[in-house]
Amino acid sequence: MMSQNDEMKRLQCLQMEDKAHVLQEDDPLDAGEPDKKGVKNLLIYYARHSTMHGIPSIVGSRLYRGRSIFWCIVVMVMAILLVTVIYCQMSDFYRYPTVTSVNVRYVDEEDFPAVTICDLNVFNKEFMDKMDKHTQMAMPYLTEISGIFHLVGKILLDKILQNEGMPPSNKTADDIVDALLGDVEKMVVESGLKCAWGDYYWEDCGDALTTRITEMGLCFTINTRNLTRRSNGHKMNAVSNSLRGLSALVTTVRSDIPYRLYQFEGFKVVLHDHDEDPLPQSRGFVVGANCSSEVEITKTVRIGLEPPFKAFGGSTCVDTNSDTFVNPLRRFDYYSKEACEKECFFDYVIKVCGCRHFLHPGNETLCSMDRLAVCYRAAEAKYYRGNGDRDVEKAPCVCPLPCTETHYAAAATCTKFRATDFFESIVHDLGADVVTLHFFFPDPVVTTIEQVPIYTLQGLLGSIGGQVGLFMGFSLITVAEMFELIFLLCTRGRHLREERRDPMQHTYGARHAF
Repeated sequence: MMSQNDEMKRLQCLQMEDKAHVLQEDDPLDAGEPDKKGVKNLLIYYARHSTMHGIPSIVGSRLYRGRSIFWCIVVMVMAILLVTVIYCQMSDFYRYPTVTSVNVRYVDEEDFPAVTICDLNVFNKEFMDKMDKHTQMAMPYLTEISGIFHLVGKILLDKILQNEGMPPSNKTADDIVDALLGDVEKMVVESGLKCAWGDYYWEDCGDALTTRITEMGLCFTINTRNLTRRSNGHKMNAVSNSLRGLSALVTTVRSDIPYRLYQFEGFKVVLHDHDEDPLPQSRGFVVGANCSSEVEITKTVRIGLEPPFKAFGGSTCVDTNSDTFVNPLRRFDYYSKEACEKECFFDYVIKVCGCRHFLHPGNETLCSMDRLAVCYRAAEAKYYRGNGDRDVEKAPCVCPLPCTETHYAAAATCTKFRATDFFESIVHDLGADVVTLHFFFPDPVVTTIEQVPIYTLQGLLGSIGGQVGLFMGFSLITVAEMFELIFLLCTRGRHLREERRDPMQHTYGARHAF
């Protein structure tokens, strides 16, 4: 029988062998390597315990010859594929691609536009009769909007002025503006505009009428919000079908305007948001006199994405609905691309003439009629036709589109009516032509076209995370392991040892139990 001392020596030898085996296979940090190999041992330790797929197999058990090389190749191939996929995805992301979403909803009374109506003649005879002859002669230079004036009108007017001579002036631009403002009050009180809203009969709609001075003289706007009716406390939809909507009866005076080459019989009509400037010279459509016009309205709302995205593929837009947006325009309260371009033109006219047209908004000094008649048309030609004028440099006009735009499309049809002898006798006393207008939605829906980004930050992170997990088995836990490894490599952490129970005690307990 083996003595007790021999048995103790044998157990101690077994314990030492187990300890050496454990240190060599499981934890190279405790294998007694020299300090210069501490970094290598630390890397091997983290490679064996890494949660990234394939890395533990490189430094793991050698089940067959070349196993480490095989897994190195596999990990490198997966890493190359992963980098390629992420590069393609990030390149696509920084192109900021979008898709277009189209939504349709039923119209409501709030969707009905404001209707602005302007006389195509800019000024009527009654207004011009208040002016002196000098002013009457100068007005065609400033108010003719047709190409006929540029072709033959200016030549004829110049001959008239040469033959008769320029009479002395006693009306200034300030007098003209004061007269216009007086007509504003008169129009509100004496216009007699009749309209019908929804299913209601014709009535005076003066409460919904506002007037304003535009490039086309005095215009009036019908604000349908002021015509909204309520029944039993419930809001009625007055635009839900083509039999409803807004009807208006407008008259235009037949009297000839002094020194005009021709006279229009009709109106310029603009559909716009209630808070927006109508800008009748840039928008709208024309309706003739002595006819009944049916105007079909279609409302479309376009919502684009602000930079760095491209608004519907063409250019960048400005988010006018943002809390941080500051209107850059000084002459218009509502920003739009058309208003911005108008302001650029008005500023150029002021540079050329040194003063402001009496129909243009602003606080600058008004031009005299003599000065305006000479310089306004010349400034207009230089601005729009690009004629060279080095004395007054044309400033660049940068007018991005607003990201949110409301567009009202109008399809107008007109049928002439012939007045009977009885009606003609009545209208003759009025000295006016009659126009009836009916505005309605043929299809009572509003179309919203909205840009939606293909990639969001959350979606991009989820997609990249899926690709990393697919190719490398990478996770946030792996990232934490990398940070820990970097921390240990940059500090004295490589001299640390793993805390565990004494392997000698563990082996002794196992042998003793056996």
